[in-house]
Amino acid sequence: MATANDDEILEGFLCPICKADLKSATQLTNHFETQHAEEQDLLRSLKDIFGKAKKIILNVDENDLKDTFDRALKINTQDNNSWYTEETQTVGVSRSSSEYFKAVRSARLERYATETNKLLIRLDKLVSNMPNEVNQRKQHEQDVVPWLDGSSVKLCPNCAKSFSLTRRKHHCRLCGSILCHDCSLFLDFNVAKGIVDPSAPQTLTPDHEVTEKNGLRLCEHCYMLIDLRKQVQDSRNAKTALMTAYEQMRSLMEQASPAVAMYEKMCQSLFDGESTYNLQDVNAMRGKIGKLAEGIDLLSKQVSLFPANPGTRQARLQNSIRQAAANFIKGDLLSLRKLPTEAQIDEVRRQRYERAQKKVEMERQAAEKEKEWKEREGSSRDNSVQHDDELNPLLEQMNIIRGYIKEARKELRFEEVAILEENLKELKKEYHFQMLSNKS
Repeated sequence: MATANDDEILEGFLCPICKADLKSATQLTNHFETQHAEEQDLLRSLKDIFGKAKKIILNVDENDLKDTFDRALKINTQDNNSWYTEETQTVGVSRSSSEYFKAVRSARLERYATETNKLLIRLDKLVSNMPNEVNQRKQHEQDVVPWLDGSSVKLCPNCAKSFSLTRRKHHCRLCGSILCHDCSLFLDFNVAKGIVDPSAPQTLTPDHEVTEKNGLRLCEHCYMLIDLRKQVQDSRNAKTALMTAYEQMRSLMEQASPAVAMYEKMCQSLFDGESTYNLQDVNAMRGKIGKLAEGIDLLSKQVSLFPANPGTRQARLQNSIRQAAANFIKGDLLSLRKLPTEAQIDEVRRQRYERAQKKVEMERQAAEKEKEWKEREGSSRDNSVQHDDELNPLLEQMNIIRGYIKEARKELRFEEVAILEENLKELKKEYHFQMLSNKS
């Protein structure tokens, strides 16, 4: 900047001699070197002036920038540490923030837990005595949870859309707040009963079929809290792979015990010469027990191979389960009675048949003696009625029972086979008694 006269002030990179504006410091230096070479002393002084000015300007800018950064850093540090402590922390010393975070988390969890518990209490009151009729249901819902007065509410608090004839006002059944139909969420009655009483049986309804008729209208906030509670319940009740394998193993063991008892009963029947079961039936039952033993062994091995730290309680428990399963298989499933041979079975049945024939012969002789005694006493009996075997209802019943026995054996229902065989024996005995009566 230079002064041309008293009234005019010139600004720019002006030559101090000719007052020419050179636009930049470089052009001004070149102009002065070429046009005013005789003024070298003045040139050096000009360079010194520009150098000092540049240093001053740069130094001021750096100091200002550093002060500004320090102030911002100090303010930021104070803001970040205001929640922790007002004391100055020693450099190099660490401090734990766990207590603060626990306090913040506990306060928030307590608030959500308190609100969720209130909603669960209301939900229990709603679903415990819910009437079937719509009018009575609405009255019951209002008695449990008072509804807010929506006379002055013009907009839906959730979507901010205005209420009209097509957009009606509705109320949340748990908090009583106002909302529109589009912002409503419905909680199935069966799901609600399962939340308040986890032991109750549940018959779930698909989400797209849950309406106001079979569900409770809720706002988004209440539905979120109830759904979170349900997720917590499901996660607690969820079974691990280890538990699932153990329960399957226990189920097979429970099936094996009556199967072994049935096998022993069938074997004893064969040794006694009875015709209730045959050798094929007993072999089929033995094969079933063998498959159960294989399944138990495989599942117990899976339980023992689940990862667990050696020496821990879980590792000892898994080894105990494996050992118990091995003892059960060895002691109960593999120590079955040896089956008799076909020749042994035929011999026992032949002896049994001979004994039965002797008994029948003795009964026939006793019947003949009784007939002779009655004839001597002058009594007579008309036994001229002859029964046609093909039309006898006892024979028809016996044939039907034989068909049932065949089907039950095919499906390995040997308990049912035993019952049907007993019925067949009773029918045979009755039929034999009729034949003896006709002969006498």
